[in-house]
Amino acid sequence: MKTNIVLIGMTGSGKSTIGEKLSQQLEMPFKDIDLFIEQTTKQSIPELFEVSEAHFRALETLACKKIAATENHTVISCGGGVVLDQENIQALRKTGWIVFIDRPIEHIVKDIEIGHRPLLKQGKNRLYQLHEQRFEMYKSSADFRVENRFALEEVILEIKNSLPETIVQKRRR
Repeated sequence: MKTNIVLIGMTGSGKSTIGEKLSQQLEMPFKDIDLFIEQTTKQSIPELFEVSEAHFRALETLACKKIAATENHTVISCGGGVVLDQENIQALRKTGWIVFIDRPIEHIVKDIEIGHRPLLKQGKNRLYQLHEQRFEMYKSSADFRVENRFALEEVILEIKNSLPETIVQKRRR
């Protein structure tokens, strides 16, 4: 049975912020896959990318499988590239509802910090390329899409209204 809520989307789309707030409102634990990887490897994401992107992606797949298999009633925030390997999505879909947080790219470009984001070391223009490359993957991987162009509370309400009642109701008790 699907009990997790899995947030996917572009880097800077608001997955972590939305995920933390949603988890508080639903009284569910929150798990950030990138933080999980950093904690288990004792290395930062940029350090892991220095080895190679393929090295990081392999660790990401292991993390997705482990979290999907061991977490229940958890809000999970994924890294922006999680959709690059369908093995990740298949693992996460087994136990979770996948929500595409779709924030307009212009909004992301305006306020994203690129210092700790290895794929953006070439600059913010790389965001447009990543968006074009990944947008259809996000849409096809998600159970539903929520636009993040409004107030945080409105986005969270839309997510809660889109989830099966069994997930939202179970957490209210």
